[in-house]
Amino acid sequence: MKELCKALTPEEIMAVYDVWGPEHFPDSELKPLSSVKMLLERGQYSGYGLYDGSAAAEGGLLGYALLMHDKDREKMLLDYYAFMEEYRCRGLGSVFLHEIQKQKDFPGCFIECEAPETADCAEQRELRERRIRFYERNGAVLTQVRAQLFGVTYRMLVLSPLKEELPGENCEKTACKNGGETGLRETLQKEAFCEGQFNQEAFLEALRDFYLSIYPISVFEKNFRLWIPEN
Repeated sequence: MKELCKALTPEEIMAVYDVWGPEHFPDSELKPLSSVKMLLERGQYSGYGLYDGSAAAEGGLLGYALLMHDKDREKMLLDYYAFMEEYRCRGLGSVFLHEIQKQKDFPGCFIECEAPETADCAEQRELRERRIRFYERNGAVLTQVRAQLFGVTYRMLVLSPLKEELPGENCEKTACKNGGETGLRETLQKEAFCEGQFNQEAFLEALRDFYLSIYPISVFEKNFRLWIPEN
């Protein structure tokens, strides 16, 4: 099977979310369909689909990734990431992430993973830890930043584009190569990873700016808390 990654149209995003969202995610994690539509109309929502290339004309959807972002697509957050049940546990999750990282319009993205330490049982904790390990295996950096969103606590990760230099490499050289780029990509390259050290404060500030680009400040102040635990 030859996999094909392509951007989803707004109509495809609405259809995928409406049909498969309730199948793949609990009700507590699902946005109202009207919220997805609103973000699409504001130019702050997009998605990618992984297809069986030989069957793409007949559908052939294997998995999908839906992302929230600011209007300039400088900062993104992986909102939903799922595969059809029959295509799970085949290594396609890693294939799809790498394909997304290679897209020209992908600046890197924040990833929210529910904090293992707040799990209700050992099984739930292991599931959350396994999810974090999956993203780390595929190049994401687990930060120290915590985010409590609408009462749920998350560990925050960041996934960089594959076409850029790796974290910790010569960030001055990287910054010059990218000229005047701004947003998450610049934060990662010029601030968060300078001299091989991850700047947690710079990451937290970029994350805060992102959420404020999506939500009104009144909603943010009431429902969001971002912090770095003291050692």
